[in-house]
Amino acid sequence: MQQEANELLAIHEYNLILLDLKILSCPSGERSPDYWGNLFKHIRARMQRRVPVILMTGQHQQCVDLMVELSELGVDGSISMPFPTTGRTLLYVMRDVLRKFRRQRLLSEPIITGQMKPFTGGVLAVYPTRFELCDATIALAGEKGYAWSILNILKEKNAQDRFVCISSDVLANRLGPQVSQPSAVQSVRTLRRRIQRIMRDRLSLNCGMHDVIVNDRIGYHLLDWITVECRDDYSEDLLFVLQTT
Repeated sequence: MQQEANELLAIHEYNLILLDLKILSCPSGERSPDYWGNLFKHIRARMQRRVPVILMTGQHQQCVDLMVELSELGVDGSISMPFPTTGRTLLYVMRDVLRKFRRQRLLSEPIITGQMKPFTGGVLAVYPTRFELCDATIALAGEKGYAWSILNILKEKNAQDRFVCISSDVLANRLGPQVSQPSAVQSVRTLRRRIQRIMRDRLSLNCGMHDVIVNDRIGYHLLDWITVECRDDYSEDLLFVLQTT
């Protein structure tokens, strides 16, 4: 089983690994911290990029001790089995680990250098906790400001399947009763600058201030070369449950 898992690690990419400690044992039949440490390092070495790992542990003391040992090696999260059905469920832990992992990755992303290319539109991916444009995160749920809310409003379409066009006063009302029209205008301007900077610094794309969000005589709207796709972190083959013996 372990050989099969290693083969899968070598030929596929995964966004999350669940490592079951309850059923695993080293060749001698014992659960050794050294064995698990080496296995964890082996997993890290086999993956072409950094992938978060969640440990699934039993309630007994031996698994608790192993968790302490492996946490020092950089395990991203853990959950006890049987999985809780309320509160800190498996889905909750997975989402929490992925959210923290993406935030850390966003802060540590290297800046791409090279010849600038013109921005020609792209996919605006809508995830439960973030917006991505051309695979680069441009807004996060719960962050300070109105970037998340503005994009949620502008991604909508009308009966003609065109992006909605929102005036600044209507946008202010939809952002909240405490938001003034000048504040809404400034928030859109701030979001435009952020998108422009991220496209330039992360992707070497020459994106103008009005290449994503434009405003005409009617109001603000997304340009037609932007394609909105609603995605879920778990809708694709993003999860690999690693259960080796």
